[in-house]
Amino acid sequence: MHDDRAEFDAHRREMAIALGAVCANALNVYSGSMSFLALGIRLPLSLRRAIVAIVFGIAGFFLALSGLSDAGTKYNNFLLVIAYWIGPWLGVFFADQFLRRGKRVDGFLFDRKHNPWAGFAAMAIAMAVSIYFFANQTDYIGLVPKHVGSFGDLTFEVGFVLAALLYAVFFRLQGESGREEVLHIPGEQPATPA
Repeated sequence: MHDDRAEFDAHRREMAIALGAVCANALNVYSGSMSFLALGIRLPLSLRRAIVAIVFGIAGFFLALSGLSDAGTKYNNFLLVIAYWIGPWLGVFFADQFLRRGKRVDGFLFDRKHNPWAGFAAMAIAMAVSIYFFANQTDYIGLVPKHVGSFGDLTFEVGFVLAALLYAVFFRLQGESGREEVLHIPGEQPATPA
């Protein structure tokens, strides 16, 4: 009787983990598909969300299927690699917040002509440099940890600092320094700064 109860509890836990993963990943697929649509890809309006969610869901399924063997190690490596883009992204984000402090930027939200390259370039360069030199994973070890093992994995930190510095330089080069963009809604009076 006790063994049956323990086996039932084990199956119940496995089912809860599986259902939790499906629920969490449904949100991830939807968020990823909405981010893809924000790139400006033209699709029929009535089918836009469904098409992109289905395509990304199928792609995610096959990607997950490829990682089933030794899933624990692969998932752990995946989570570690996520930090490799988060560090540079945060560097660009915080540098942009600092450089635009006190300026209105809400108008950039709907300005299709506003396609700055500084953030993308800073993030891509910082990721490439920080991964190449400082990554320390099971599949790839960068130049610095390979020669000085006590360094460990400094990819997040180096990517963050390098992206922030590069963005500050590129921001000035693209001429965004004094630019301000106020959101104008048709039929409404423009908001005046406080």
